[in-house]
Amino acid sequence: MQHSLLAQIFARDPRKLARFPDVPLDQALVALQQLQLTLEDLKSAPPLAPAPASIGSMPPVMPAEPPTPVEPPAPAPAPVPAVAPSGETYLEELGGSLATLATQVWRARNRIIDPATGEPREEMRRIHRHVEGAFESFTEMGLVINDWINQPYDSGLPVKVLTFQPASEVQRDTVLEATRPTVIWKDRLIQMGEVIVGIPQSTEAPSS
Repeated sequence: MQHSLLAQIFARDPRKLARFPDVPLDQALVALQQLQLTLEDLKSAPPLAPAPASIGSMPPVMPAEPPTPVEPPAPAPAPVPAVAPSGETYLEELGGSLATLATQVWRARNRIIDPATGEPREEMRRIHRHVEGAFESFTEMGLVINDWINQPYDSGLPVKVLTFQPASEVQRDTVLEATRPTVIWKDRLIQMGEVIVGIPQSTEAPSS
């Protein structure tokens, strides 16, 4: 009966019986019971604990080293702002440079001009044009250059008198020579002149 039922279940076609090999019924039942007992033993057995690893095979546990503290980078020094010169300081520096330039050009012109004729020397005529062009540029810049030569001397003039000397050709105190001119830029005195003043012979030289 059992053989007939199994044959029907495993048959491809329920209408046909599957043919199994002829196995003694007693052996089949004994094998089935042993299989059932084995399954029950496996279910009821406690789970196996993992085998401890051998102490000799375990690597030594090293204590964790504390992390090396990283010092933060030093802050970059703040840029020192350049101190812009004040308006007064700037004018003084610029005025000093202009006065030096004007004095050099003035001395060059004095070497070019023949004092006897007041005209440029023949060999200096080409250079004279350039020097006169520089003086024209000074005038356009508002730069006034005055050496006061042959002009009456007055104590209010913006000059420093190096010496007073008697001179037969003057009737009153007069500027005879200049070692540097007075330079005025836009109504601002940027250089005092230095002059030699001639006085009539009949008068005593004033103390300087």
